[in-house]
Amino acid sequence: MKMVLLLWILSVISSATLLSTGSLALSEDGLTLLEIMSTWNDSRNILANWQATDESPCKWTGISCHPHDQRVSSINLPYMELGGIISPSIGKLSRLQRLALHQNSLHGSIPYEITQCTELRAIYLRANYLQGGIPADIGNLSHLTILDLSSNSLKGAIPSAIGRLTRLRHLNLSTNFFSGEIPDFGSLSTFGNNSFIGNSDLCGRQVHKPCRTSLGFPAVLPHAASDEAAGKFHLKFS
Repeated sequence: MKMVLLLWILSVISSATLLSTGSLALSEDGLTLLEIMSTWNDSRNILANWQATDESPCKWTGISCHPHDQRVSSINLPYMELGGIISPSIGKLSRLQRLALHQNSLHGSIPYEITQCTELRAIYLRANYLQGGIPADIGNLSHLTILDLSSNSLKGAIPSAIGRLTRLRHLNLSTNFFSGEIPDFGSLSTFGNNSFIGNSDLCGRQVHKPCRTSLGFPAVLPHAASDEAAGKFHLKFS
């Protein structure tokens, strides 16, 4: 009996020691956020309370969590003058629903791993210095309703996979360097010029600009009144 009591006392003391020293293990999502923070330049020390000695990141600046399991649901850090890159570690936050990092000084590419955050509802990355293209597998984000990548230095084609985002209600890809024909199907067919303005090398119905064939002529005659009128247009080869 004395031995059992002694073991119980030692257990209580051990638990109290852990609590007093703050050495309880930080959650996996917390460790992931620290990995992400390690790639940022936080000149204003906004993230000073992101501490490895905490058990949970849910009270950290800019972080919200799901109430039932304490998994990270939102990263909300706009206008914070954060520099650096968006770490591929973002893909480990499998319960993330909102990513808001707009109006910062982030550079580099949008990591492919972001497409592993399949619960994402909203992505706000406008007004940074991001380069490269949109991840081709962005169609994996089937819950996405808002995608704002405007005012960056992104380039390349607009992925047709965006057309598979049936819940998308707001799309802003303006003021970048995208090029080529805008796919005209699915959700991409529902957005107009305002979603794409400021990309001079884009063409397609949405921007009222016919795409050109390999010969340099418009692929569609935009003002042909009839087949007869269209027939007056021909090529002469010598």
